[in-house]
Amino acid sequence: MMLQMGRQDKRPPYTMPLVVRAREYHLYDRDGRRFVDFFQNHGRAILGHRPEGMVRAIKGTASRGLVAEYPSVYLGRLEKLVKQLLPGYHVARFYNGLRYVVEVLQQANGAPLIIADPAVNPIMSNQKVAFWRPFLTDVEVTADVLIPILPFPGNFVCELVCVKDVTIAKQLPPSDAISPMVLDLLIKATGALLGLTEEQRRQFSRKTALHARMVHTCGPYCSSGLEGGVYEEFHTAALAAGIVIPPLPEAPIIIPPVLSDGEMVSFLRVIEEFRKE
Repeated sequence: MMLQMGRQDKRPPYTMPLVVRAREYHLYDRDGRRFVDFFQNHGRAILGHRPEGMVRAIKGTASRGLVAEYPSVYLGRLEKLVKQLLPGYHVARFYNGLRYVVEVLQQANGAPLIIADPAVNPIMSNQKVAFWRPFLTDVEVTADVLIPILPFPGNFVCELVCVKDVTIAKQLPPSDAISPMVLDLLIKATGALLGLTEEQRRQFSRKTALHARMVHTCGPYCSSGLEGGVYEEFHTAALAAGIVIPPLPEAPIIIPPVLSDGEMVSFLRVIEEFRKE
């Protein structure tokens, strides 16, 4: 069964299977069919759908009643970890939602805001605001302002605004109040990224046969180069083959760190079908 899904940022709806279970990089519908997840919730599920420590964190903070958006020790802990992850940057503010972040930064910039995403396009040296994603290889993201996309089990995550120059923070409104549960989940996710071994990092950044058939690649992130109605057809064909890709072409296709030969071949067949057109 397929459903038309809408997102919180009011993007056009897209078709997804009715998911009843998710594990690592696979989604399962109620008929037992398995889908490989090349969407990974806009990159939030890049460590899989059940990363180690997440379930314990949810149970732990909830059992202590730390759900309401009251001040907690988790804010300082998260800031320390993000500084380790992004050396040279300071965590300036926390906001509830990307749309609000865009509005805030646009007001501070005084001009239309363009957020660069090195996962889908080469980043230019003059771009002031950029997304940061894990496992970007051979790319140095040096924008004045970074919006990190950290692993997190849902879209109820807060957005971090990280800056090089703390004077930029003075132009921004105060942070929103954030639930300790959300902060604790981000702590676990950031700690997991920092704790990966070199072998694990190489697994995420390895080159595959899929990379060679994409227009732009950077680590596990790829862009098909297809647009408009052609991309919609590509999306539909991928779903029919048991593959979930992003609903829109401007979001990166994210290759899981582990794929079976059959899963690789299935996606390659779909890609080749559209490369011929």
